Amino acid sequence: MPKIFTKTGDKGETGRFDGTRVPKNDPQMEVQGSIDECNSAIGLARAYIKDEKLNGILKNFQSLLLVAGSEVTNVTHDRRLPYISDVNITAMEELIDNVEEKLEPLTNFILPAGGKASAHLHVARAASRKVERRLVTFRDTADVNPILLAYFNRLSDTLFVLARYASKLAGIRDEVWVNPKNS
Repeated sequence: MPKIFTKTGDKGETGRFDGTRVPKNDPQMEVQGSIDECNSAIGLARAYIKDEKLNGILKNFQSLLLVAGSEVTNVTHDRRLPYISDVNITAMEELIDNVEEKLEPLTNFILPAGGKASAHLHVARAASRKVERRLVTFRDTADVNPILLAYFNRLSDTLFVLARYASKLAGIRDEVWVNPKNS
């Protein structure tokens, strides 16, 4: 592995996969940074999860987020790198269906809470939505794989369901939102 510090970014630029340099606030780098935030939030949630199966699911998402990040910065479309595919989206949809069978039906809005793991998964969900917004902005200036937009949309849905599941594993009920007009 190379050294962690290279000093090549000290003037506000960063390197892409193809070796070219772009400003750190380039829309492409905004997407990349948002993906990193989402990945880090999932990692933080994992620190509070004792359930091995849920931990493994989240670890897999973290690996796929590295794939998504490399895809965003792979401007030459080098096919040697892995890509996010429809298979990844279908797997999340199946996971959502399976996990929702274990949860009480959602009949109200809920607050993003439910214990440490759940709350951190809600933060990861919000970060996934941020990636979506950044991808839409990036799409204005570059070709963006439409599968990536669908992937992050579904990832946020999945993280919502997994946050509820983590709450259930912790023995904490969903915290129902109460409309201030009704209280």
